[in-house]
Amino acid sequence: MTDRRDHVPARREFKYLMNRADVPALRRALESWCDLDKFAGPDRTYRLRSLYFDAPDMRLYHANEREAPQRFKARVRSYPEAESSPVIAEIKFRSGDVIRKTRTRMPQGDWTRGLRAGGGLDLDPFVVRMHRHDLRPVALVDYRREAYMSRVDTYARVSIDSKIQTQAMHELSLEAHAKRWRAVDTPLLTFTSTSPCVVELKWADYAPPWMVQLAQSLDLTRHSFSKYCYSMLSLADDHHRDYREGQSLWG
Repeated sequence: MTDRRDHVPARREFKYLMNRADVPALRRALESWCDLDKFAGPDRTYRLRSLYFDAPDMRLYHANEREAPQRFKARVRSYPEAESSPVIAEIKFRSGDVIRKTRTRMPQGDWTRGLRAGGGLDLDPFVVRMHRHDLRPVALVDYRREAYMSRVDTYARVSIDSKIQTQAMHELSLEAHAKRWRAVDTPLLTFTSTSPCVVELKWADYAPPWMVQLAQSLDLTRHSFSKYCYSMLSLADDHHRDYREGQSLWG
């Protein structure tokens, strides 16, 4: 399976829900410190699609939902609008507020081959966990990202995610069914007055002073928002679990 491993530095990651009407103010605040991601399109965004995996007992979902101090997510990520970009198998570990990732790049055309064959068990972190925990595809998540990178820090990023949607997926596939999407960033799930954007502040060791000032000046309130967990709530009555059983377990 292994094609190329990426080194991803450990980081902190805080999330916030922001009214779309406030995004222009955030952009203006970022101009002094950050550059727009070089892969952004004419609308300042690029598209991301992730296939999330979980065990039959949904242990990854439940660990995330109860905010277990030590937990991980397993996903295969793609960039649908970039035809030459690789597919990335990713394990995202969380220990308290510290995020660590392992990422393996695979060619778009045959990325499923290594997962289906179970090869590279002694080499690839994704395949190891996939087989150890009997992980299987459960949901596709698709969204737009507007990303900024600091010009003055070794590692500091700000991202604005919007138009988040999901659909159930129980196959090794990143191909979506156009009529099966369900909104994830809906007021019914987020308990906000309008469909919000998800803002993420990411840094290495210490939050840069400009980032602290930005959060204070825009009166940002930290909010736990897992695209995977919110997707599963959106898909509750479509999933392989009985809806009422799932709701009782999630409660």
